[in-house]
Amino acid sequence: MSSDSLVSLHSYQFLMKWLVENPKFLNNPLYITGISYMGIVVPVVTLEVYKGNERGNKPQVNIKGYSIVSPLTDRFIDFNSRLEFQHRLALISDEIYESTKQTCHGNYVYTDPSNTLCSNDLERVDECTSGINYSNVLEPLCDDINPAPACPAATKIVLDSWANDKDVQKALHVREGTIEIWEKTNETIHYTLGKNDSASYSYDIFSTIDHHKQLTTRNCQVLIISGDHDMTFPYVGTEQWIASLNVPLESPWKPWLVDSQVSGYKMKYAKQGYTLTYVTIKGAGHAVALNRPKEASAIVDGWLASHAYLSDS
Repeated sequence: MSSDSLVSLHSYQFLMKWLVENPKFLNNPLYITGISYMGIVVPVVTLEVYKGNERGNKPQVNIKGYSIVSPLTDRFIDFNSRLEFQHRLALISDEIYESTKQTCHGNYVYTDPSNTLCSNDLERVDECTSGINYSNVLEPLCDDINPAPACPAATKIVLDSWANDKDVQKALHVREGTIEIWEKTNETIHYTLGKNDSASYSYDIFSTIDHHKQLTTRNCQVLIISGDHDMTFPYVGTEQWIASLNVPLESPWKPWLVDSQVSGYKMKYAKQGYTLTYVTIKGAGHAVALNRPKEASAIVDGWLASHAYLSDS
């Protein structure tokens, strides 16, 4: 059985073993990166790398920071922020929003079943949003069973069929019997709100806010990116937990441009050797690089280029 904690530990152990076997990369600046649910794993692994260096573990890792796109960080804050996001994007009315806030007392995730007023309001919210694509509210909601060719689900069907073709597996030198069926996504461990531990996986890390807080005391450069039309883990919740780190604001909210056009907004927090750059990408959903590849590349390249230590060798 695996878990959030085990995945994080194994990731750290793999990194250390890989560097031992590939010492020519030891001096390269290292950033730990991930997307979506890896918002649970990346801060844990990053903190362990810093702590390992502090303990004198060998090899010493040239860790510089981490970056996460569309992160799940706190299972309450991120899911709870959906209501405010839905209101900001006019998916629910002012009346529904205010009533739900009042009847549910600001908690839309872990609700009291006996609170019928809250339950009724949440049903109204669901009526307004169940037909919306959570990954990107601007895109159509696709049928997972019979998806249109342009839908991501159609790509999954094609990819699964391709990966399970015996000739393809032979061409890729896949050992026979390695696994019965190849799938793009392991749905048995794919996390959804309220999902309990399965026979194969334990969701044992509820929040990584404390890991982020501990990293604010290190020489650490952080980049957090959110698509402003992602309803899976909305920017609303991301901004909430970033504010809870209590790092001074160095550069306030302002637009950033690609080809002289506003591509989103950014702000930067800093103290001593720590910086956190937070960026939204306009029109992007959960899969930021898929929706806005040029803008995503521009922000990451610009962030990396701003660090003088990239000349380390």
